[in-house]
Amino acid sequence: MNILMVGMAVTLTITAASGASAQMFTFESQNDTPATVGGVGADGAPFGGAYWTGKSNATFADGRKTTSTTKCISMSQPPRDSIFMMHGACDIVSNDGTFSALMGCNFVDKAGTETSCVGGLVGKTGAYAGRRGTLTLHGKGAAAKGTGQWLE
Repeated sequence: MNILMVGMAVTLTITAASGASAQMFTFESQNDTPATVGGVGADGAPFGGAYWTGKSNATFADGRKTTSTTKCISMSQPPRDSIFMMHGACDIVSNDGTFSALMGCNFVDKAGTETSCVGGLVGKTGAYAGRRGTLTLHGKGAAAKGTGQWLE
């Protein structure tokens, strides 16, 4: 079921300084092997969910670099006639606080091993408390690269 993990290879790293200005960043991640559940539906399309952990590195526009750990889940969205083929969420732990990433993803290759995702960031504690942001990412295998922005 690597198709589920690929779609959500979003092990983000984002550490934000205080302030109300937008903070842009890029990130790269590497995920551990996922635990998966699911099967093949009556229409022949695979369905299921996955859970995994990972680590990543982020670089902010000002040159600052950070690292984080994550716990992520994803779930396919049959019958695949909606805007996203799967949805997912990650909880991210950084040295200055915690936040979550919520995403919708689509496969961009026939084999189902490569995805593109868009989503939002929701701050929980520390420097992220009360903050919101956006992200985009491209996942392939156990790795992902993307961009984001804390807006508040």
